[in-house]
Amino acid sequence: MLNLLARLKALNVLTDADFYFAKLIDEKQQGMAYDAAQQALAVLLAALVHTAHLQGNTCLFLDQDLERNPFGLAYRTVSEERDYLLEIKQKINFLPVEKWQSALAEHMAFTGTPQQQARPFVFQHNALYLYRVWQDEQTVADYLKSAVKKNDVFLAHDAEDANNCRQTMESRNPPFFVPVEKARNLLSRFFAEKKPETDWQKIAVATALIQPFTLISGGPGTGKTYSVARLVATIQTLQYEQHLPPLRIRLAAPTGKAAARLKESLEASLVRLDLPPAVRETISAESDTLHRLLGVRPFEDSVRFDVYNPLPLDMLIVDEASMIDLSMMAKLLRALPSHARLILLGDKDQLASVEAGAILGEIGQFLRYDYSPEFAALLHELTGERINGSSNYHNLRHHLAFLTRSTRFNLDSSVGKLAAAINNMQAKESWRLLKDSSDIPLAEFVAPSNEVNARQAYRHRYLRQLLQSAVENYQDYLKLIPKDNMPTAAQLRQIFRAFNSVRILTALRAGEFGVENLNRQIAEALRQKELVRFKHSRDWFVGKPIMVTQNDNNVKLFNGDIGLYLGDNRVYFETGDGYKSVSVNRIPAHETAFAMTIHKSQGSEFEHTIVVLPPDYSPILSKELLYTAVTRAKPRLSVFASEEIWLTAVKKPIKRQSGLGILLGKVDEQIENTSN
Repeated sequence: MLNLLARLKALNVLTDADFYFAKLIDEKQQGMAYDAAQQALAVLLAALVHTAHLQGNTCLFLDQDLERNPFGLAYRTVSEERDYLLEIKQKINFLPVEKWQSALAEHMAFTGTPQQQARPFVFQHNALYLYRVWQDEQTVADYLKSAVKKNDVFLAHDAEDANNCRQTMESRNPPFFVPVEKARNLLSRFFAEKKPETDWQKIAVATALIQPFTLISGGPGTGKTYSVARLVATIQTLQYEQHLPPLRIRLAAPTGKAAARLKESLEASLVRLDLPPAVRETISAESDTLHRLLGVRPFEDSVRFDVYNPLPLDMLIVDEASMIDLSMMAKLLRALPSHARLILLGDKDQLASVEAGAILGEIGQFLRYDYSPEFAALLHELTGERINGSSNYHNLRHHLAFLTRSTRFNLDSSVGKLAAAINNMQAKESWRLLKDSSDIPLAEFVAPSNEVNARQAYRHRYLRQLLQSAVENYQDYLKLIPKDNMPTAAQLRQIFRAFNSVRILTALRAGEFGVENLNRQIAEALRQKELVRFKHSRDWFVGKPIMVTQNDNNVKLFNGDIGLYLGDNRVYFETGDGYKSVSVNRIPAHETAFAMTIHKSQGSEFEHTIVVLPPDYSPILSKELLYTAVTRAKPRLSVFASEEIWLTAVKKPIKRQSGLGILLGKVDEQIENTSN
């Protein structure tokens, strides 16, 4: 089997990491009493589960699809006259997939009872896991199950209730005490604007007020941080009015850019609230990256805060939660104190994390359920909003709030309609909207025949038009840079505003239309127009935009931070209250940022977003990728795409393999068993 995998590695079906991981398992099992088919199956599954993990899956489902199409071979054309699928089946003695687990039941590297046996590979609910990934998924599932069962929030409807609650608070690790009438009055005050439809922002705050865990999900501009500002204000005001100490509330996000935007947005919302000075002093909008919050040690897989040294906080609010991978989420939950409340903010329809896991999507699927009649009545009591409950409810649904009304773009706007069509996988309708909309410039490219010269001319025309657009859009900020390399604060505001008003987003990292090549090509196009000057695009040149790709706490720069080199060996960065400059000698790992990947754009918004799809098919294309790209626009959007590639992407949802949804589906069952 190993020789066969080596051949697949040479054909780029497997990565080097996939192959050497399988090779390690092969070496470990040598000398053991396994027959040839067992050994071959163990090596095959090692390579398969490692490949799946690198593709973002937390597990590998042992189903007919896997048996028919391991490594995607069924859809791959290779250069040799060789049937690799048949050879794989021969190596494992044509063992059907439903017998793979039993065949390896006694193998030293596999276990079906990971609670008793810690082995590299875990069989669970007809799926195969890497042991460490299985541990992380269990951590997330156990936390959510515990949150659903928890009853640490006490509601006081009258003086007697309040007295009983206070007595309970004295005997337990401080739970949360919510005086209903005071909370209702505060919610009415902070949400004074009467809306014709249900005020889901108000409901989101009420949900987070009475639950130990809450996910507030919604598209761009639906008011997630607006709601959080009112949640924090409500909680700290309640503490103040009851003569209780303020809660220790911390804010965090996966990247430095997202953390900065969370702080900026929260500050803008808080300043509009009428709060007593004593309450306002207890509220901070300071936000950390998750790495800083947890004290992740560089180049190590260890953290300062964990289950033995929990975070010193009472409430944690995390923005852009769709970007959090399974491993980071597990670290976060292990470090969370048992009494602390967790509020996640994010768009369940956006791209999942780059690393393995799609946690927000897995949790978000429970939005298809209703509230129970009892919980709907409780929310009505707190908010005055009419909410329907039914028997088709799930207890996890009580921890989810979904915002739909966007202020970034109206659902009836061109961008709003396009985003909705993409999200609903209405491929032809989304293309019609692109073609017919006067608000969304479309650079459409009709692919020619497969004749080589025609294809090359097609790609050249595609790139030339894109570079023309880049020059037209980036020249504005470049012309604002002072010749003396000494920008004033006012000039910096103008330069950054002009630069941040437009951004080119591409689907790919490598290749002709990947971010690396596009940044080189854009820099060269700008040089030819004498807008920038350099000998090589990798040099520091005046006007060069960079994105930091590595956290460096020493200079307070973090992954996702974007700066501009404006001469005099200084790179300027926006901060919450102005700008700072850092010597080029102290800039951590970075890359040019005329163009950025759609993945990296999450959490950002641009007045003019230019979306570039490759002229040829790529497996990375998906409806989530397009939805994320389109919803960065505020409000202008331009698209470079062919109809064929666009339609293919819209019709392809990301299907990450994970057992979290399966585990969470058992929440109600476990609650029932616990209560009996």
